[in-house]
Amino acid sequence: MVDPPGRRPEPETWRRVTSAVAELLCRHGPREAKLGAVAATAGVDECWLRESFADVGGLVAEVVRGQIHEVFAVPGHRLTTAAGLDDLCRWRDDVVAAYRATRVPAGYPLGIIAHEATGLDDRVGRALAAHLAPWQSALGDAFSRLRDRGALAPCVPPAELATAVMGALVGAMARSRDAGPPDEVLAPFAMMLRHVMSVFAGPVG
Repeated sequence: MVDPPGRRPEPETWRRVTSAVAELLCRHGPREAKLGAVAATAGVDECWLRESFADVGGLVAEVVRGQIHEVFAVPGHRLTTAAGLDDLCRWRDDVVAAYRATRVPAGYPLGIIAHEATGLDDRVGRALAAHLAPWQSALGDAFSRLRDRGALAPCVPPAELATAVMGALVGAMARSRDAGPPDEVLAPFAMMLRHVMSVFAGPVG
């Protein structure tokens, strides 16, 4: 998806904005996440922020969209061309590495904001679901290809496996409030993928 014209400033300014959103949501809750407070915390012009976003819900939805793109875009090629177990293991590792990079100066990975903003605005949940959907579908397609090649049991439902794996990833993101070791933070995601792929022949990476 192309970024909406005129919304994003230079990368450093946008990093300050996303950091401010994460800090306000995680430290003070959704009630404190107002556009004026975001502008003040980020040190950006409030008029620009209000011209770009009607309210904080729209801003949070855009941050969620951007974070999902950052996490999945580069590993996406490996997923869409996955031909075997090793490819899925490498995709998993690439996703974890990309997610580590979304940790902002406030000390939180951006995945937490969708969890903290639940109930703030339906657009946040819709943005999370809409922008994860293509990657979940691509994962289901990868499982289908492997099943067709005999690497996965014929009775295994690819779409359900993809839902389980993506659900574990989103759950891991929602629980990653503390700035702990990323391998521990995302362990449920890696464990679910290992469990799902245990139906393959051979060791799981």
